[in-house]
Amino acid sequence: METYLTILLGLALAEFMRRCCYVVLHAFTGPLSKVPGPFLAKFTKIPWAMELVKGTHFNTVGPMFEKYDSDIIRISDCTSIQKIIITDDLPKDPMFANFRAYPEIPTLFLEVDKASHKHTKKLLSNGFSPGYLNQLEPLMQGCIDKFEKVLDSACAKGDDFAVIDMANTLSALTFDVMCATSLGGSFDLVTSNDLTLKKCLARALKFASLQSQVPWIRLLPGFRTGFNYLTAEINNVVEEIITRRRADTGPAQKDLLQIILDANVADPIFFPEQRVREEIKLFIVAGSDTTSMTVTQCLLQLVNNPRTLKCLVEEIDRAFPFKNEDITFAKTQDLQYMNAVIYEAMRLGMHPATMMRYTENPTVLSGYQIPAKVNKEISICGNTLTSTQTTVQPWAGAAMTDPKIWPDAKMFVPERWLGEYKGVVADKKDFFSFSAGRRGCIGQQFAWKEVRIIMGRLLRRYEISLIAGQSHERRSHTTAWFVQGFYKVGVKPRM
Repeated sequence: METYLTILLGLALAEFMRRCCYVVLHAFTGPLSKVPGPFLAKFTKIPWAMELVKGTHFNTVGPMFEKYDSDIIRISDCTSIQKIIITDDLPKDPMFANFRAYPEIPTLFLEVDKASHKHTKKLLSNGFSPGYLNQLEPLMQGCIDKFEKVLDSACAKGDDFAVIDMANTLSALTFDVMCATSLGGSFDLVTSNDLTLKKCLARALKFASLQSQVPWIRLLPGFRTGFNYLTAEINNVVEEIITRRRADTGPAQKDLLQIILDANVADPIFFPEQRVREEIKLFIVAGSDTTSMTVTQCLLQLVNNPRTLKCLVEEIDRAFPFKNEDITFAKTQDLQYMNAVIYEAMRLGMHPATMMRYTENPTVLSGYQIPAKVNKEISICGNTLTSTQTTVQPWAGAAMTDPKIWPDAKMFVPERWLGEYKGVVADKKDFFSFSAGRRGCIGQQFAWKEVRIIMGRLLRRYEISLIAGQSHERRSHTTAWFVQGFYKVGVKPRM
């Protein structure tokens, strides 16, 4: 017995040493060995996986680019990013399947197959057409009316600025807007100030990050039950949305929800019942948290830059001389300084992290030869091993704060979008907050309209002020969130 145990231990040790030799050899002689980056990253992905699970990767990548200039997983120069996501349109990395709650159920945002993604996007695009979006304005305005009532109620309690948790209040508002305009009706979260759903969404996104880095966790007993328990609130909301619509006997609506339900009826194999639920969940996240964080980022920058705030308020006052004048899609889309403020706030703070692709053919990125994603067999010491895939990730945050492209790159300078700034004119081709190319955000026009309306109404009718002593630190699990759990702004009605 001891002899067999000794043999097994010897074989295990030999296998371990063989793998170690392969890792070391691959790290120093492999096709990516000349690409700069952290030394430990040559041998293991564990440190980066831990950053993703904790949501701190946005904070650690910037210094990496400053130190190493480039990285195979994270590409920072704009020309290479445009090549990856537009010119060559490299395939989306299969690891996106690990983000799904159900790996076998694809969704628009997590679809890997190009043909399937194209079909899904075409199917859902009617819910974001310009003509349809203009019809949504009364519903959006109705939600913002309730938002203003919440602000008025808080302001009525004193003569000074009311302290408003804008991060969470705007999150509730944009959730209501998304549900009211596209999913059959508002849940009126901005009035109830109920953060239960927001916390549920945060848990779901953290779970998705954990799954993406540790896929085998799904095999653990009780994992699915635990996941469903943690996300019960959002599951109940989705069920209510679907049940409410299917029970509606009135005239058929042509919103995003109905498009999704009709797709299920027309092709239940391509669009099964579970996919209906997963698409709705993802649109709630994509259509609410990202927009609320964009507005919060704008307000954060404005209260910390009083001169810019003054210029923007003056532009809004010129466009809307009367305090109670209707602030509409049509009247806000050409406010140049407002657009510049939004672009600049997004450049500094809204960076998509879901653009990972892989190379089908050898290509050059950032001056380095990147091998194709082909599982090549490599012979080492008479043993055959299979090499891992090559993944490239455009890192928009580094590209949009690159001092070689953006003078005073870390400073908030909306004027760069209005003309030449320090000899450089901002190029929108180098702006990636909505991604770009075929995988560009389907809802970006919806988001622009919503952000402009909220900003216009808020700044025309209220003064805002800085609440000092707050942390700006954020983390990200698909969407960004403040570590402190809030961002507060002083608000007072304008005279």
